[in-house]
Amino acid sequence: MRTLEEIRRTPYGQLTDDEIAQLDPEGQAFARRYKARKAREAACPGHERIETATREQANRGWHVGECKHCGKDMSYDSGD
Repeated sequence: MRTLEEIRRTPYGQLTDDEIAQLDPEGQAFARRYKARKAREAACPGHERIETATREQANRGWHVGECKHCGKDMSYDSGD
């Protein structure tokens, strides 16, 4: 059994449900959302990017986008 301090220093993706239950309510909510998002991304049939940037953002090199299946952030900055 890990101590609370060890649990706090462990990345959220590596925590068990019992360890998450020992965190404060904000930490529990964040850890559960994180694990749900990672599971959704892992179950994605194949990341297909859709562009959500405005024309001005794209002209400045910031290409905002996400996967059309799971919502994973697929934004990138093409540089100046």
